[in-house]
Amino acid sequence: QGRPPRPGRAARGPPPNGTRRSRSSLGLAGRRHGPRGSGLHMGHKQSRTADSAPKGQTLFKLFDYQCPTCKSKRPIQYFYKDGKFLPQKPRVVCGECNTSCMVDPFKTVDYGCPSCKKWQKARMPARPIPLNMYNVSVVGCNCGFRGEVSVGHLMDVSCCQCWQRRRELCDVWTEDGDELRTYCEHCQDYQRSFAHLPQKKGAAQSPDMEYACEGCCRVRPIHSEELLRSEGLACCSSCNWVGYPEVHPSGHFEKIRKQREEARGSGDSPNRKKEERARRHKEKSRVQPEPDPTPILPVR
Repeated sequence: QGRPPRPGRAARGPPPNGTRRSRSSLGLAGRRHGPRGSGLHMGHKQSRTADSAPKGQTLFKLFDYQCPTCKSKRPIQYFYKDGKFLPQKPRVVCGECNTSCMVDPFKTVDYGCPSCKKWQKARMPARPIPLNMYNVSVVGCNCGFRGEVSVGHLMDVSCCQCWQRRRELCDVWTEDGDELRTYCEHCQDYQRSFAHLPQKKGAAQSPDMEYACEGCCRVRPIHSEELLRSEGLACCSSCNWVGYPEVHPSGHFEKIRKQREEARGSGDSPNRKKEERARRHKEKSRVQPEPDPTPILPVR
């Protein structure tokens, strides 16, 4: 289990080299819970984030907690102000079992063990300390090592110049889709990069975006990296249409189609029922002709 270092011990690292911001252009939305606090990007050559939260504004970071009743792992907001977490004792209602309870939030981090040379995970408890103190922690590895190490999130980082992908330890608060400025060994310089959640070995990365082709009107998948590389220009593989489409996250058009089908299926409004009843009555009156009147014979 990991724990934050003693107060007064600051994370070590090279001087600032740029800023990190959430990816918002070209429809590539990365989650962001307010401005990031300063932190350390850890890798072969490192860079420190330089953006800071507005002074006096209360924001939050996402932590996790484990429900003591159903043992499920759930996310929770942990608030901070002026770059430091506030003292708080959160009470939650579990989304799985609807049980109200007091919880102890924690942050799951990655670190490289200097003894066994393997990537390991640790849990850092939420404490009223500065955000940048979560970049180092005292951990205990299964191999017997115990000591202070640099911690963060193990991410796949893609360079925007050469598009070489490498796996490195990023800042604790880095999320999927965040934009970084890190050192690229292939370019031999600091470049703008994007961080993604690590993919399993041998697993093909499926496209994370899609668009409606203006040529053949088909929904076509596309990778966000390919879209950024071409500065928003897309080429349809079906009809060879080339243009700047409106892109959406994968599953956007399928979601719209399901919503339309549900709207058609649930169209049993009072007006629709009246119209259906009137239509059936009209058809019935057409099918059944009025009977001929019985002739009256004279009595003799």
